[in-house]
Amino acid sequence: MEIINAFVIIISLVILSGLIAFIGDKIGMKMGKKRVSLFGLRPRYSSIIITILTGVLIAVLSITILLGVYSELRNALFNINDVLNRLERLNQQLAERDQQLSERDQKLAARDQELSRLQQEIEEREQEIAAKEKEITEKEQEIAAKDQELKNVENELKELAKNRDQLQNRVAELSSQREDLETQVTELEEQIADLEADYDDLREVANQLQAGVIYYMGEDIVYQKGDVIYNDVLEGGRSEQETISALNEYLQKANQVALNQEIQVNEETGMALRLQTEDILNAARILYNMDQGSRVIVSLVSRVNVPKNDWLYANFQLYEDFIVFEKDSLISSRVISSDQSSEEIESELEALLQNVNEKAINQGLLPDNSGQVGSINFSQFYELVNRVRSSQAEVKVNVYATTNIWREDRLSDNLKFELETAAEEQNADE
Repeated sequence: MEIINAFVIIISLVILSGLIAFIGDKIGMKMGKKRVSLFGLRPRYSSIIITILTGVLIAVLSITILLGVYSELRNALFNINDVLNRLERLNQQLAERDQQLSERDQKLAARDQELSRLQQEIEEREQEIAAKEKEITEKEQEIAAKDQELKNVENELKELAKNRDQLQNRVAELSSQREDLETQVTELEEQIADLEADYDDLREVANQLQAGVIYYMGEDIVYQKGDVIYNDVLEGGRSEQETISALNEYLQKANQVALNQEIQVNEETGMALRLQTEDILNAARILYNMDQGSRVIVSLVSRVNVPKNDWLYANFQLYEDFIVFEKDSLISSRVISSDQSSEEIESELEALLQNVNEKAINQGLLPDNSGQVGSINFSQFYELVNRVRSSQAEVKVNVYATTNIWREDRLSDNLKFELETAAEEQNADE
């Protein structure tokens, strides 16, 4: 609508300006023909002035109409400085707004970068969350599998609990059968022992027959089967090299003892002993496997009857050594009446010594070839008889160990006899 009004005003101005120009021209021509003079000027100049005034009138009229119609043009024309100042301020404000807009654009770009970074971080977090969720899912599956496995185990335990009574009954039955079998094994072992005893008796008879044959053939027996050739105590639990060295030294000493008899000797090695390598290695292995610091009695015994100038076949016998009687310990005692005859007192003392001998063997003391573990000499025995005879009616003979007696020791020089009367015994009890 405003555009149409503008065109109407412009057309009106054009028409009005043309009309004014035409009127002015007519007036000028009339004034020229009539040779009218304005302000005393020549008609020519007066015509020019009228033309100028006509143009001025056109301009004034155009401006007046425009100013009357458009208030903005009127304000712009009469307030041009204010408009310019305002325009400058608007330009400044526009520049400031442009700067602010640029800053905002920069901030927006920074925000966009931050948003991109946060978006990327969110995506990474989402990936981590997805991974964790996957791991949780796997763990839940594992837990479910473990729960299922636990249920299976519980079911198996229930089954085992059901079968436990049956198994216990079966174990009881097997235990009963085992006892029966052990009884049978014991009986068989006793039968085997009896057979071995019979076998040993037969071998002994055969050896005796062989010894008798050799004797009647003019040969003497140097060692009977089972005779001890040499005895010594070795330390167990030592290193392999120390054990071998100790066993070699033992064999050299045993060989020196054997050389005192009339037996055959290997001229190249100078050895009179005939030993199996397996027996030597077995003895070394036993010594090596013993506890460190332990004592082992190593005996070398004749394997067969050995005539003069024949080979001496021998075996090892190893016994763990220990103290049988500690020092000052009471071994045995016997009450003897001094009113008896010398022969009766001797019999009583012999019975006491026999009891000491049996007790020593039963507690581990090793007997010699005669089955004894030692004896007292003739003078010591009859000195003890005289002491008993010279005492009161009854006397208690106590036998003590004078030192620690080990398994390989003899009792001969390690016994002490003390006589105690009945009154002394009663005082000791009190």
